Amino acid sequence: MQVYKESHTRTSVMKSLIVLALFVSVFPSCLRANLAKPALEVVVLGSGGPRAFGRAGSSFIVVVEGRPRILVDVGPGAFLRIGQLNLDLENVDTVLLTHLHIDHSADLASFFNARALTSDGPIVYRIFGPDGEGLFPKTSRFVDLLVGDSGAFTYQKTFGAKETFAVHDLPINLNSPQTKIVDESSGLVVEEIATHHGDCPSVAYRIAYKGVVVVFSGDMDASALPNLVQLAKNADLLIFNCAVLDPPGSPSQLYDLHTPPKKIGEAAHQSGVKRMLLSHLAPDVEGQQTAVRLSIQASFAGPVTFASDTLRVPAGK
Repeated sequence: MQVYKESHTRTSVMKSLIVLALFVSVFPSCLRANLAKPALEVVVLGSGGPRAFGRAGSSFIVVVEGRPRILVDVGPGAFLRIGQLNLDLENVDTVLLTHLHIDHSADLASFFNARALTSDGPIVYRIFGPDGEGLFPKTSRFVDLLVGDSGAFTYQKTFGAKETFAVHDLPINLNSPQTKIVDESSGLVVEEIATHHGDCPSVAYRIAYKGVVVVFSGDMDASALPNLVQLAKNADLLIFNCAVLDPPGSPSQLYDLHTPPKKIGEAAHQSGVKRMLLSHLAPDVEGQQTAVRLSIQASFAGPVTFASDTLRVPAGK
C-alpha cells in the first residue's frame, strides 16, 4: 500500500510538471507580463535628425514601471511609431521639449490628437521647453500657435477629450542653475538645465525614479558640456544626440550646433554615467559607427549603443 502511495505521488508530481511545461511553452507572454517591470524604460520613437533617410525625427517615450508617462521631443514620424508600437498614451501627461527645431517638435499637434482620441477623460498636460530668442518663439507661444484660440489647429481642443495645457518656459542662459521641474509624491523627479545649440535655445533633462536616472542631452554644441556633465552626474543612462563625426569629418558649421564623439566620450567619463545611447544619428555617423564608438571609448569605458527606431532600453541594471 505504501508503494502505491509513493508511486501515485510521483505520478501526480510528473503530471504537474508536464502541465507546467505546457503552460510555459504555450503562454510565455503571460509569464513575461508577471515579471517585475523596470523602474524606467526608454522607447525610441525616432532616432534620426532633419534629413530624410529612413529614421523618424528625434523622439522618445519614457515608461515608468510599465506605463508610458513622459514624451521627450516629438519629431516627424513619432506619431507613426506610436501607432506601430501600439503604445498606450492614457498616462502620458508630461512633454519635455529640448528645443523647437522641426526635427524635434513637428509631430506635437499629431500627438495631442492621438492622445485626445483615445482618452477616457479630460487631459491635463504639463509641457516644458526653452524660452524664446531670435527666430525661435518661447515654448508657451509655440504651443499657442498650434492649438491656442487663434492657432493653426484650434479645433484640436474640440476634437476628442477636453485638454488643458500648462506650459512652462525654461531659462536658456548657460549660467542658469539646474532646476527641478517635476517632483511627484511617487518619487518621479525631472530636472533641467540650459544647453546651447547654435542660435536655437535648448535645454537638457534628467529623469529619476526609484534610484534609476536617465538623461537626455538634446542637440547641443560643446560649449554646453559643463552643464551636461553636471546634469548627468552618475546617471544610469545618458542619451546623447550624435550628429557629427570628429573634426574634420563633418561640415565645419555643424560643430557650432553639435558635439563630436571625442568630446561626448570625455563628458560621459567626467559625469560618471554608466552607459550611453547615441541617437539623432546622421547618415555619415550611421556609416562610421565603429570609428564613432572607438572615439568615445577612448575616454568612456562603459557600453555605447546606437539607437534605432522602436528600440526599447531599460534605464537601470
